[in-house]
Amino acid sequence: MAVTSYLPLAVAAALAGLLSLAAVVPAFDRVLSRLASLWFGRFVTDSVERRRTLQAAYSETTYRVYTAKTLLYTVVVGGIFGIVGVYLIAGVLIVLPAVTALLAQLPSVMGEVLGNPNLEIVLSTEARAALYVVSGLVLGGLGATGTYVMRWQLPKSTAEVRRRSINEALPRTVAFMYALSRGGTAFPTVMRTLGDNTSIYGEAAAEVNVGVREMTLFNTDIITAVRRVSYRTPSEKWKTFTENLASVLQSGQSLPAFLEQQYDRFQEDAEERQEEILELLATIAEAYVTTLVAGSLFLITILLVFGLTTTDTLLFIQLLVYLIIPLANAGFVVFLMQKLEQLGVARESGVSELETDSPSTTAPETDATGRDPSLTAPDTKTTSPDGGTTAGIQQNLAQLALYDRLRRVKRILGQPLQTVLWHPTRILYVTVPLALLWVVLRGPAALASEGVSIRVLDDVLIQALLFLLGTFAVVRQLYKRRIDRIEAATPEMLERLASLNDAGMSIVESLDRIRDTDLGVLTSEIERIWADVTMGANTDEALVRFGRRVRTTSIARVVTLVTNAMRASGSLGPVLRIASEQARSDMRLRRQRRQQMFTYLVVIYISFAVFLVIIVAVKEVLVPSLPNTVPTPDSTNRLGVNVEQFARIGSVDKAAYTLVFFHAAMIQAICSGFIAGQLGDGTVKDGAKHAAAMLGIAYVAFLLLSSPVASMDFVDQTTAGEEMTVQSASLSDGGFVVLRQGGTDGEMLGHSEYLPAGTHTDVRIQLDRPPSRDLVTVYAVPHLDENDNEAFDGNATDGAYPEAGFQVSVSAEVTYTPETDDGADDAPSTDGASTTTADNGTTPADRLPPAAIRARPVR
Repeated sequence: MAVTSYLPLAVAAALAGLLSLAAVVPAFDRVLSRLASLWFGRFVTDSVERRRTLQAAYSETTYRVYTAKTLLYTVVVGGIFGIVGVYLIAGVLIVLPAVTALLAQLPSVMGEVLGNPNLEIVLSTEARAALYVVSGLVLGGLGATGTYVMRWQLPKSTAEVRRRSINEALPRTVAFMYALSRGGTAFPTVMRTLGDNTSIYGEAAAEVNVGVREMTLFNTDIITAVRRVSYRTPSEKWKTFTENLASVLQSGQSLPAFLEQQYDRFQEDAEERQEEILELLATIAEAYVTTLVAGSLFLITILLVFGLTTTDTLLFIQLLVYLIIPLANAGFVVFLMQKLEQLGVARESGVSELETDSPSTTAPETDATGRDPSLTAPDTKTTSPDGGTTAGIQQNLAQLALYDRLRRVKRILGQPLQTVLWHPTRILYVTVPLALLWVVLRGPAALASEGVSIRVLDDVLIQALLFLLGTFAVVRQLYKRRIDRIEAATPEMLERLASLNDAGMSIVESLDRIRDTDLGVLTSEIERIWADVTMGANTDEALVRFGRRVRTTSIARVVTLVTNAMRASGSLGPVLRIASEQARSDMRLRRQRRQQMFTYLVVIYISFAVFLVIIVAVKEVLVPSLPNTVPTPDSTNRLGVNVEQFARIGSVDKAAYTLVFFHAAMIQAICSGFIAGQLGDGTVKDGAKHAAAMLGIAYVAFLLLSSPVASMDFVDQTTAGEEMTVQSASLSDGGFVVLRQGGTDGEMLGHSEYLPAGTHTDVRIQLDRPPSRDLVTVYAVPHLDENDNEAFDGNATDGAYPEAGFQVSVSAEVTYTPETDDGADDAPSTDGASTTTADNGTTPADRLPPAAIRARPVR
C-alpha cells in the first residue's frame, strides 16, 4: 500500500492535535476563537437558556464565541471521525477472518456460535467503496453529534459542580458576612473582602466577585450588583439568599440581624446535609469494595479457571493486575478527591490564600499621607525622577531575596526535626534518596547472568517502598495529631479573646493576657504569635503566620475572618464568638464523619484480608497442587466432554501464576490503603499509613507462607551421551535442573547452569556421564540455589524444590545410542563442567517425533 494512501489519516491526526493544542496553549486557543467567530459567527442564534448556562458555569468565554467554537469543533471532529471511520472499516475487513478463526478455537459451544475458521470476505470494488463511504458518513455524523452535545453538556456539568460547592460553602460564607457586618464593616467592603478569598470560601466567593466586578468596572449600585449575582448563580439556595439580601439592603432593615437569621438557618441545613454526605461516602465505599476489590478478585479467579481448562489466560491476568487494577484505582482516587473537594471534606484545601501577601490577609501600613509605603519609591539618591528605581536598589533587592532563600535553607538544616514535623512531605527529600540508594546497592543482586531475578528485585522494591510509606506515615500522623489538638483548642482561645475584648482590652492586650493561661498545645503557638508582635510585626501578620504554620481550612477561615474584622473595628468580641462557633461546628461535623466512616474503613480492611487470604490460598495451595502432566484416555469421553482441555492443567506455568498473584496482592494493598485514607480522613496523604500497614501485612504473609514452586516438561528422547533437553522449566525462585537415573535421588547424569526465576524453554543440559544402559528412565529434578552463588554445589547445599505433598519432578524414557563414527570418543567428559544452552524453540535433531508420549510424573 502506497504511503499516500495514509495521507487522509495523517490530516485527521493533525487536526486532532490542533484541537488538543488549543486546550493547553491559551495563545492558540485565542487564534482558534477568532477563526471560529470569523467562519461561524453568522450562524450563531441567541438562546437565553444556554446563555444563562454559560454564566452559571462562570465561563470566561462569551456566548457568541463559545457557540461559534462549538460549531467549528463539530465540523472538524465530524471530519476526523469520517476519515477514521473509513480506515476503521478497512481494518475490520482485514482482521475479521483472523478473529473469527481465533474464536473458533474456544470450547465447542462458544466456538460454534462466535467463530468461523473458514470465513472469507469477498466484495467487489463498487461494494467496498460504497461501504467505505457509508461508514465514513455514519461515524462522521456520530462524531459531530456527540461533539455538539458534549460541548453544551460541559457547561451544565460545571454549573452543577458549582451549585454543590456553593451550597456546601453557604454556612461559613454567611458567617463571614455576618461577622464583618456585626463588626461594623460596610457591606461593599464585605463583598470585596469575600471576593478576595476564593481559595478559602470557594465558588460562593466567586459568585460575590461577580457583584464586585459590576460595582468596580461598571459603577453599579450595590442593590443592582446583588441582583445580578442572584440572576447568574446556579444555586437556588444562593439565589434565594441574595434576593432576600437585596430586599433588606433596599428597605434599610438591620443587615446583621438578617445575616444572623440566615446563618442559623444555613447551619441547621449543614448539619442535616452532613447525613447526606455520610450516606454518599458510605455508598462510595461500598462501590469501591464491590467493584475494585471483590470484582477484581472475582475476575482473577474466573480467568484462572479458564486458564486451567480452556485457553491460556495468563496474559489477561497480567493485564488485569498490572494495568487495569492500578488505573481503575487511580481513577477512583481522582474521582474521590474531586468529590471530597466539592463536599468540603478535604482538610488542607483553601489555605493557598494565606501563602501570598494579598490585601485580604495582610494589613498594609500607611505613611503620613495615607499611602501604602510599599507602593511608594524610597526617598533616596537611587530613586529615579519617574518614581522607579535604579540599578543600585535593584541589586540590593536581589541580595535581600538571596538572603531570604539562604535563611530558609539554614533554618531547615538547623531545625530538621521541627521542619519535618510541620511539613511532613519534606521528609521525602531525605527518604527518597535513601530508598534509591538501597535499590542501587541491592539491585545488582537481582541481576543474574541470564536475566533478572524478579523475586529478589521484588524484595528490594517492596522494602524500599515500605520504608518510604512507613516513615512518611509516622511523621504525617504526628503532624495530624498536633493539628487536631490545635483545632480542638482554637474555639476556646477565641472565646477567651472575645471575653477579654468585651471587657475593653485590645486584641494585643488580649493576646498578652491569654499567654498566661493553659491552652494546651496552643500555648506555644500563642507564644510565637506574641513573639512576632513584640519583634515588630503587626497583629495581622502574626495571625497570618500562625495560619501558614497550621495549614488547615478551619484555621485559615478563622485567620481570614479575624484579620479582616480588625481593620473595621476594635470591637472584635462578636466576631470572635462567631468564629469560635464556626470552628466548633466544623470540628463537630468532622468528628461525626470520622466516626461514621470508621465502619467502612474496617470494611475495606476486611475486604482486603479476604482478598489476601484467597490469593494466598490460590498461590500456595491450588497452583502448586496442579500436576505436571495429565494422562488422557485414547477413546472419546462418553459424556461428550473434550478431555483434551483437561490436559492443559499439566502445562500450566506455575511460577508465572504465583508471581502474578504475589504482585496482585501487593498492588491491591497499596491501592486499598490510599483509598481507605481518603475515605477516612479526606486526603491521599492520610492513606500512607493504611497503605504501609496493608503492604506490610501482605508482604509478611507471603514471606511466612510462600514456598518455591516448579513445573517442567520433559519428553522421551534419544541421546548420544553428550546432552539432553528439558523442553521447559518454570522455577519460581530460580535454580538448577538436575538429571538423574534410578530415581529422584539416584545417580546424577548432569545439571543445568543457573536458571533465573521464570520460565525457560529448550534447556540443554550437558551430561557428565552417559546413561548406564540403552533404555533408561531419567528424572528431571529442580534444585534451589540456596547459597546464592549461581553454581550447583550438590544436594547437601542446593537442595531440591520442596514437594510439600505435590509433584515437582518429571521423568522420561531416554534411548542411549552412542556415536559410532570412526575416531569418536564415547567416553563421558571428566572435567565435571555442566553448561546449559537454549535455542528458543529449535528442536534437536535427536529428539523423538512430536507424537512421542509426554513425560510421566513421578509417583
